[in-house]
Amino acid sequence: MNVRQKFIGSSDIAGVLGLSRWTTPLKIWAEKTGEIEPDDLSKNEYVEWGSRLEGVVAKKFADKNNCKLIAYKKRYMHKNFPYMTCELDRLIAGTDELVEIKTANAWKFKEWSEGDEMPLEYILQVMFALGLSGRKVGHVAVLIGGNKYIEKRIEFDKAMFDDMVDKARDFWENYVLENVPPVAIAADNDNMVNLYPNNINPDLIEVNEEFESWVKMRQELSMHLGEMIDQKKDVEAKMKAFIGEFTGVETESYKVTWKKQLKKEYVVPASETRVLRVSKKKQEAK
Repeated sequence: MNVRQKFIGSSDIAGVLGLSRWTTPLKIWAEKTGEIEPDDLSKNEYVEWGSRLEGVVAKKFADKNNCKLIAYKKRYMHKNFPYMTCELDRLIAGTDELVEIKTANAWKFKEWSEGDEMPLEYILQVMFALGLSGRKVGHVAVLIGGNKYIEKRIEFDKAMFDDMVDKARDFWENYVLENVPPVAIAADNDNMVNLYPNNINPDLIEVNEEFESWVKMRQELSMHLGEMIDQKKDVEAKMKAFIGEFTGVETESYKVTWKKQLKKEYVVPASETRVLRVSKKKQEAK
C-alpha cells in the first residue's frame, strides 16, 4: 500500500471537500482504497522544478521578512483522528507561524494578483495544516513564472477547521473504510475509464427508476445543448455582421472584438482567421 493511501493529507483536503479543480472525492476515494493508482508525478517537470525551487523561494521569504526558516519534516496528526495528517514546508523560528512554498506558471498570475486572493485549494491546504499543527498563522510564498514573487497571509479559523475535520471524518469513515464510493460528479467523467477500464461482465444491469431518470435527463440535455449551440452560432453571426470591417464594439457592460490571429492548426503556410472574443468590462468605482 502506498503511504499516502493511509491518511488524508493537507494536499488532499480540497478534493475531499469537493472544492478542487484537479481532483474529486471519487478519485481520492479510488486512490485511498487502491481501486486506481495515484498519478505518477515522478517525471512531471512542474513537480520537479517546484521541488528544485523550494529552497530559493524559502530564502526569498526569509530575506524579505528578516527571519529564519526551519525545514522541520515532521508529520502532524489530529489528536482524535490520526488519519488526518500534514507535513509543513517551513516554520518561522521562534513563532507559531508556518510557510507554504509554491511555484506557478505565468498564466496563473491573475489567481494571485488581487489583494488577499489566492487559489481556494491552497487556502484549504494551509488552514488544515494550521489546525493539525496547532499554529495560528500561515504564509504562502509563491514564485510565478520564475520572476514574480508574491506572499499571502492566512489566519487560523477554528470554525472553518472544525467543519473541514467533520467532513474529512465522514469521508474517511463512511466511504473509505466502508469501501463505498462517493457520488460521481461531472469532473469524474475522465476518471471512470481508470476506475472501470473494461466491460468484463457481458450482462446488462436491470435498470431502476433513478437510472431511468438519469437517461431521460441526459437525452433532454443533449437535445437542448444542440439547440443552444445553434442559437449561439446564430447570435455570433449577427454580431460579426454588425462589426463588419471594424475591430469590435463596446457596450455598457462588455467589450467585443473580432480580430485576426493565426490558426492553431499546424498548417503550411500558416493561415489567419478572425476570432470573436467577449469580455466583461470592469465596473469603475463610483
